[in-house]
Amino acid sequence: MKGRVAFVTGAGAGIGEAIAVALANEGCIVALADRDRTAAERAAASIARDGHTAHAIAVDVGDDSAVAKAFAAIGKIGAPSILVNAAGLLSVGAVADLPAGEFDRVARVNVDGIVHCVRAALPAMRAARSGRIVNIASISAMRGGGSVGNTLYGATKAAVVALTMGLARELGPSGITVNAVAPAIVDTAMTHAALTDERRRRILARIPLGRFATTADIADVVTFLASERASFITGAVIPVDGGILTT
Repeated sequence: MKGRVAFVTGAGAGIGEAIAVALANEGCIVALADRDRTAAERAAASIARDGHTAHAIAVDVGDDSAVAKAFAAIGKIGAPSILVNAAGLLSVGAVADLPAGEFDRVARVNVDGIVHCVRAALPAMRAARSGRIVNIASISAMRGGGSVGNTLYGATKAAVVALTMGLARELGPSGITVNAVAPAIVDTAMTHAALTDERRRRILARIPLGRFATTADIADVVTFLASERASFITGAVIPVDGGILTT
């Protein structure tokens, strides 16, 4: 993977940052895209200190024109042949209790953001007749949210699954693979902020492996899907859930 350009969204922290680090360790030139410029610059500087090439870029993936400008800027370094859509918003609460417009707010990042980034990445990937697109979904997509309070978030991630499978069918003839990774609970600052201690204990009790995923657990699977080792895998949605879907 040495020298390939990877564009990773939501890369300022959490899963996205771990993916950017893992791809850099494989030799990729990594563009760390995040709406928080400071977070993206901090993460890129950390990767650069380890001797890798990383570029921070501030972008709101929900803004189509901003995404197009971000890809144009990174294109001066090299056209991304790997796109990882890790940017996401979490919404917790019963649907009846959520404010008006909440679905649109979350879907703008979780769903529209993927569409915007894929469309921006496609011209170069199609020209090269090669590309890897990996989306971060969630097991919430497979179980109606998984628990009370996750319904809206799960609906956006179900859309990610549908996008992944449809894009795989559309883009396969161009030599582009499209896959998704579906984590359960990942130990990040975002989930810590969203879950009470009691809810964390209840979820943990349902995981056969007895722990939450780490960001490295997710990054390892994403890195595999972005590599040549996964050249004949497309349209797959891979749970990284510690076995919770078996319960």
